[in-house]
Amino acid sequence: MRKVVLVALLLLLPAASWAQGTLKVSSVAGPVEWRAVSNKPFTVLTPGRTIQVGDEVRTGPGAQLILEVPDGSYMVVSENSKLVVEDFWSGNLRSLMSLMVGKVRFYVQRLGGRPNPYRVTTPTALIAVRGTTFEVTVDEAQFAEVRCLEGRVAVETVGLPDREVILEAGRKTLVRPGEYPLPPVSNDAELIKSRVIHLVKKNIPDTNTNGAPSADVLAHDNDRRNRTSDPLGAPNSRTTSSTDRAKPSLNYPR
Repeated sequence: MRKVVLVALLLLLPAASWAQGTLKVSSVAGPVEWRAVSNKPFTVLTPGRTIQVGDEVRTGPGAQLILEVPDGSYMVVSENSKLVVEDFWSGNLRSLMSLMVGKVRFYVQRLGGRPNPYRVTTPTALIAVRGTTFEVTVDEAQFAEVRCLEGRVAVETVGLPDREVILEAGRKTLVRPGEYPLPPVSNDAELIKSRVIHLVKKNIPDTNTNGAPSADVLAHDNDRRNRTSDPLGAPNSRTTSSTDRAKPSLNYPR
């Protein structure tokens, strides 16, 4: 009985520590700055420091930062990234951080054979951790690219919770602001970030001096030509190109 209680306490220790919303800085390379939630000026971030909920971190060119979660999970923050530490529950998921811009790779530990119920947010996307390794990249236009490297990851758009994309290992998706996630593709495939709308210019019918359609336009009516099954266009049709067909007769019966 004592052994069971001891094991339970050991399992709860990481959760209790995480409840305080702390992340530990285990490695720093290059220029990395940190600012506390109290809005103090940015200062140089050094290994061994703990970061609290609401604190902001930013990495400079060529920099890399590794942050540890008390349960053994960790994340690798790439250069030119900016993030804010979070700690709140949304349903059955616990928010880990908000990535404003840049790239972060997450390595999530499994407890009891299942990944921890973490969630990562961006200005555009919500990423629910169902796998153990995934990567999130956010550019200046707030386009979020999510790659699943191991396990599964669920992705949906901020403000559009009625549709999500499930990424299997080796698949990725892209989330544009205000749009549903794109269908998953291979991590090696190219994602088209820009939307291209092809515009087709239509010809304006010719008119005569009075502003009415010319006889040539009437004889080659576009609507008639687009209806290939029109019975009037059949071989037995009574239509004719003669302009006399529609003239009224001037001969009266005697």
